[in-house]
Amino acid sequence: MSRYLPAIAALLTLIPAAGHASEARGKSAPPSHKGCVEVSGTALPGAAGGPAYGAAELKCGAKLSLVLRRQTGRNGNLPVWADVDQVTITRPSPRHELLQPVYCSSSRFPGDAVFALGRMAEQPDGTHRSENVVKAWRFDIKRERLASIPVDGVLCELDAVD
Repeated sequence: MSRYLPAIAALLTLIPAAGHASEARGKSAPPSHKGCVEVSGTALPGAAGGPAYGAAELKCGAKLSLVLRRQTGRNGNLPVWADVDQVTITRPSPRHELLQPVYCSSSRFPGDAVFALGRMAEQPDGTHRSENVVKAWRFDIKRERLASIPVDGVLCELDAVD
């Protein structure tokens, strides 16, 4: 059973993201790359009074793309999104995954939304913590860009599942 815990925890991490994903997806132009599938989406904090932002993870064959989106309006109850930046990610191993800002932080950029490419490992206390983080990005709201940041000081954590 314990060997399935990381997989179960990873699936459970998608539940909160999925709640934001339907809202973050809304209505937008199709992905710029044909053959890509949207894997997940998340809402990102924006400037007070400014536009709303979201990010989507697209799977394009063996590669992943992280797309930054800005809300440009509404179509009824659904937000309308425009892509403003994108980074292409190559996973060094199948175990590496894109870790979402809801679980990640950077000591160098406190308060910024941080994405990381790494692995989650179960700790003795039942929590999960990132290991082998190989790449990280922060949401630079002033430039509306995903800026690459150093991986030292990036930590992603998930509390133990009761």
